[in-house]
Amino acid sequence: MSKRFANIEEESLTPTWRERAKLSYTTVEHYGEAGNIYEEDVAPLLEGAVDIHVHGYPDALVDAGWDFTWEAKSAYDARMRAIVFKSMHSDTAPMAYFVQQIVDEYARQKDEESRPFGCYGGVVLNWAVGGLNPIAAETSARLGAKILWLPSHDSAHHVQVLKNDTPGVEVVDEQGNPLPELIEIFKIVAEHDIILDLCHTSTRERFIITEEAQKHGVKKILLTHPQWNVNRMSVDQMAEIAKMGAYIGLFLYSAFPHFNNPVCDREEVLQIIEKVGPEKCVMSTDFGSMLNPPPVEGMKLYIRLLLAMGISDKDIRKMLVTNPSKLLGIET
Repeated sequence: MSKRFANIEEESLTPTWRERAKLSYTTVEHYGEAGNIYEEDVAPLLEGAVDIHVHGYPDALVDAGWDFTWEAKSAYDARMRAIVFKSMHSDTAPMAYFVQQIVDEYARQKDEESRPFGCYGGVVLNWAVGGLNPIAAETSARLGAKILWLPSHDSAHHVQVLKNDTPGVEVVDEQGNPLPELIEIFKIVAEHDIILDLCHTSTRERFIITEEAQKHGVKKILLTHPQWNVNRMSVDQMAEIAKMGAYIGLFLYSAFPHFNNPVCDREEVLQIIEKVGPEKCVMSTDFGSMLNPPPVEGMKLYIRLLLAMGISDKDIRKMLVTNPSKLLGIET
């Protein structure tokens, strides 16, 4: 054997990289058993789909790769049914109104058979709109909001996790009771029959809010990415809160590893679907940032991954079409 460069270390033979190599090839071999998954396998599952949580430009916080109009046109071309825009600092309900006009004109110019497509928005109750502000909630609802998000990056829990110096938006008092402003927000959500998304509140707060909101007539409760590290819940907790009436958001952004989320359990999504049940899960991408593929391409990837992992067409359609359409109150 040649002695040339005999002192060179083979990094792939070190324990760490051996294990990573085994993990990679185990994934290829195990999930490859599902066989080939082609575009024509994915497209029918995407038709009529709803992506209920998409970021885009304009947004003062998220570095978006695409604006909301481009994302909506792409979703329309993929024969999806609806898209919901989220901005961390701005109300997207009025944005959605104008994007809808643009997409409607785009559809007319394509001279295709008419088919329904909806652009929707809502407001996140971060400090930019005054925090837990019933006036901001009521304004957004009157402008056609479909979702009202509790605080995200400004929530007291989010601030505590990241040890930020900024004050956080509280949602409950020291005894665990919803603050009076939150009670007013419950009433607004109930009156307009829109979705209350619990966003980046703590696990304890999400249980409290799910219980209390329903007492005030809130019928639609959604949990934004409870797999995400900042507002993480256990699978058992997800199953428990789903039994109380909440829907679990299975977001691609937090379900599988990528540049922004390099460390997570790739198979946990299977445990959630099994324990919670597809009838209480909602698929979404949470894409739109420049460091990820465009949302439609992300959703295609998400569908392929779930198919390869053994999730049935029926269950994917339940989580991607039926459940989010029901929450938005639109026809499938």
